[in-house]
Amino acid sequence: MLNKRQKKVLFCVVNEYIKNRKPVSSSKVLENTNIEYSSATVRNDLKKLEYLKYVHPVHTSSGRVPSDKGYRFYVESVMSLMEKVDISKNVESFPEYPQLNVDQIITRTATLLSRTLSVATIITKPRMDTLKIRAIRLHKTSEDYITVVLLTDTGMVDAQTFFEKITEDSLAKIEKFLNTTLVGRNIEEIKERLKDPESQKPWKGTSVESMFDILKSLIEQSSLETYVVRGLENLISDELIDQENLRKLVLITETPDRFYKFLSEYGSFEGLKVFIGSEHPQRDMNPFASVLVPYKVSNETIGQIIVLSSKTVDYQKIIALTRYIGNRLTEFFTFLSRLGNIQK
Repeated sequence: MLNKRQKKVLFCVVNEYIKNRKPVSSSKVLENTNIEYSSATVRNDLKKLEYLKYVHPVHTSSGRVPSDKGYRFYVESVMSLMEKVDISKNVESFPEYPQLNVDQIITRTATLLSRTLSVATIITKPRMDTLKIRAIRLHKTSEDYITVVLLTDTGMVDAQTFFEKITEDSLAKIEKFLNTTLVGRNIEEIKERLKDPESQKPWKGTSVESMFDILKSLIEQSSLETYVVRGLENLISDELIDQENLRKLVLITETPDRFYKFLSEYGSFEGLKVFIGSEHPQRDMNPFASVLVPYKVSNETIGQIIVLSSKTVDYQKIIALTRYIGNRLTEFFTFLSRLGNIQK
């Protein structure tokens, strides 16, 4: 059991090591805290922390570096201090709703996180292949653009905005036709129907034909890339990450089968989770820290954000921003879901 002073010493050791990546001595602890005790007392505290496996020395008589147990203490302390932190102003930009393009939103979000935090970011997309379409909504977002929203039986959505000049009256008729024809079918069935030129003959040269083309494009894209990876290059120059471990991680992200097996090993999670080094359930992840956050529609998880870095990161920033982005994606998909439910 640690007393208040020893907790302060441990927090300082981890914090200093994250900032400077150098073993932390008792004199460094005294220099960077308001602990009013002697250097000998702090040295004894460091010995106890070492005995309890929160820290370990690199060499004899050197300063200490945190163990995974020490990092865990630090992360829990940081999270308890973050309850009232508003970090939205720290995010440079976030994709705005008017684009209504799911692929672009997720890709830009992954890029934003990886650049802001200098980490690797993986975001899984809502998987729609086997889901049934509950509704198709067409919205005229400006004079020359319409937005097509697909709403599935689980509340998952996909949407894109297209350049297409159609009157409001025609749009309403086309929407009614599409819902009568396609609702209740799953994505795979609709893909097959859209490939059949015979089923589209009556609409040749009409606005319905162009809408079929738009739907075909939207559905084909929804089943291509099921996750986005950005920022792996940020891990290459980190001397605390063994390059063999990094190579294995890169190979995992290159194929969906390997990646989804890797993802499943984290287990289920309803809120933010942090894994540090040996806490990972996967092999070869000891040099890494992982921060995972789901995003949802109607309390149902439809995708995950996975942020990967070395263990020496600014945990407060990485946790706060990842949680914030998860909340924004939940907000975005909830917005699309409600848009899809609008009755004409």
